[in-house]
Amino acid sequence: MRELLQWWNLIFVLPFVGALFYVLMLSTGLVAGDHDMDLDHDADLDHDMGIEHAHEFEPGMLARALQFLGIGRVPVSIIIISFCFLWGFAGFAANTLLKPLLPPWLFAWVSIAVAFMAAVVFTRFLAGVLGRIMPATETYAVSLEQLVGKWAEAVTAIDESFGQAHVYDDAGALHTVQCLTRGGEGKIARGTQVVLLFFDKAKGAFYVGTEMPAVSGGPLK
Repeated sequence: MRELLQWWNLIFVLPFVGALFYVLMLSTGLVAGDHDMDLDHDADLDHDMGIEHAHEFEPGMLARALQFLGIGRVPVSIIIISFCFLWGFAGFAANTLLKPLLPPWLFAWVSIAVAFMAAVVFTRFLAGVLGRIMPATETYAVSLEQLVGKWAEAVTAIDESFGQAHVYDDAGALHTVQCLTRGGEGKIARGTQVVLLFFDKAKGAFYVGTEMPAVSGGPLK
């Protein structure tokens, strides 16, 4: 027990225990789990992760890093829990192996690097697997395709590579969806009203515009 309380182990043990405690609270119903898919059903970064001002960032490194980990494909809580478990396990294992060989101030940094790489790689892998499984086993009031043609509000700047917007379905449920602009169109500023023109399943994102195109029927394309 004393070994676990050493600072070089606490940096890995505490996140692991925190994730375990959160799983126990979920299983007992003390906290409600989120059910967000494709950043759906109000899966805002500031709500699920406690980052109150995350939506104010331009789509830079933070937003892309979160998207890389799998946020938008599986619930945010799963990403956090998986990352903490993997961080804790890989870091503690690295500490155990390196402690006989190196002083604490050195092996701790090596363990941090190992834990970070393992947590990122395996969290992304897990998100990819779950992202393919969960849409086939979960049922929601609306599909993403049913949101085509609706007006939304950009919650980040939207360009050809990244963007997010809030949109309400016919039942009044709020969705946070991934958005892109079409080639040759300029960046859309955060706070702009956009219309969801069509959904690209391969990219998992809506192409959006700032004006409703004239159509004679069928989906907006």
